[in-house]
Amino acid sequence: MTDRALAGVIVSALFSAGAVLQVWFTGVDRGLRTPYLSTVTVLFAVNPMLLFYAGTGMSEGPFLFAMAWAVRRLMRFIRTDDVHDLMAGGMAVALGFLSRYDGLAAAAAGAVIVFVVTVTRSASSGAAGSAACGSRRHRLGRAVTDTVVFLFPVSVAALVWFATSWLTTGVLSAQVNGSYGNAAILDSSGGASAGLSAVTESLTRILLLAPGLPVLVSLVVVLAVRRRSPDTAAPVLLLGGILAFQVITAASGSTFGLLRFFLVAVLLVTVLALAVPMPRGEVVARRPGRNPRRRGVVTDLAQPVLTPVIAVVLLAAGTVSTTAVMTSREWAPQEYALAADTPMASRMGAADLEDRRAVLRTWSTERRLAQFLDDRDLPAGSVLLDTTFGFPVVLFSDRPETFVVPSDPDFVTTLSSPWKNGVRYILAVPPTGRGARDAVNMRYPTIWDNGAGVGTLDLAVPNDGVGQPDFRLYRVRAEPVSWERPATVSRP
Repeated sequence: MTDRALAGVIVSALFSAGAVLQVWFTGVDRGLRTPYLSTVTVLFAVNPMLLFYAGTGMSEGPFLFAMAWAVRRLMRFIRTDDVHDLMAGGMAVALGFLSRYDGLAAAAAGAVIVFVVTVTRSASSGAAGSAACGSRRHRLGRAVTDTVVFLFPVSVAALVWFATSWLTTGVLSAQVNGSYGNAAILDSSGGASAGLSAVTESLTRILLLAPGLPVLVSLVVVLAVRRRSPDTAAPVLLLGGILAFQVITAASGSTFGLLRFFLVAVLLVTVLALAVPMPRGEVVARRPGRNPRRRGVVTDLAQPVLTPVIAVVLLAAGTVSTTAVMTSREWAPQEYALAADTPMASRMGAADLEDRRAVLRTWSTERRLAQFLDDRDLPAGSVLLDTTFGFPVVLFSDRPETFVVPSDPDFVTTLSSPWKNGVRYILAVPPTGRGARDAVNMRYPTIWDNGAGVGTLDLAVPNDGVGQPDFRLYRVRAEPVSWERPATVSRP
């Protein structure tokens, strides 16, 4: 469950399956015919990026599920005025925030949607109701109330999350600004591209994942106006807001240009494809509000069959383009090596194939090192390391209690006096790049070169993975040796 990351894989797989289920329910809410709905849902489910990250244990699965759930519930709320849909949408966004910080962008976009929808709904109902109910003050009051209900779950989640981070690490957002956070990684790695080039790269990645996005957005907007169907604004604003947030952060140089950061584009084109056919029937609500919007008789384009066909073709094209881009070293730096384990490997050159296989070997060295330490049957707390690069060693070990890591409350005191605190080995990495921020290197700047007087070299471990450092295992000295030269005393 740990050394093979099966616990994380189970979580991401279940949440990814939940995202597919939410896509299906979105089509059911719109009364779509089963053949079309099944086709769109399957195209979403078999998208290679979705399949890949459903099996990695990363945050993409939970985040996609949360956003699919939030979009569906907001689309329902626009129709039903049901407080249950409003609350569920808020809880979905809160879950999305607990998966990724992008959830805050979704919360902001969702709050705008709820506020505008409630104001316009109250205004339209005021003409038929009492003057008091249609007054500006009353409309604003209802809109503020609905917005607060929507934002309450994510506000509580954010407050607890940031407060916990501050209490435990001294930093409000350890994942962003902490010593192991995104900003530190960017700084020690030489930074990321920014400005216009980063914007261009971000938009390119979005279009490679969802080439039909511009056409589907334009088509859905036209159909929404003709049908007087405001519920389709939910996916455009909510999911589009997340993509805009990613583009802005890339332009500011505060994130790496990774393909997975734009995976929500696949969800966006899928929901837009569900919004293309003319909806049938009414949304069944648990407790409709005072001002639900009925679909009634809607107008459509002259060719009602042509637009769904176009939508399916664009989704299929997105699946093909996603498959192709995932083999590109330039556009998919985290996914391109996977092609070496597919039939496409037979068409690759020897150098290209070996490069991809080297990426797939990442962390194999750490696994062997963990096995080497396990075989020594060391007592608890006898190996000290920083988890900047050493975390796979701890995860792959059958005896994680052997290690002393920065999250342990006695790490600082143990690092200062390793022998007295039971440490017998120190695992070191080169003091370059991210390794310069390694706690061991910061405490003992010369340990990589000469043991810094606290240890003698016991094992040198070259790393055969990509992007991972070599390791040196030092046996801790019982009595530290001073490497400083004695002061020179001049004669009078």
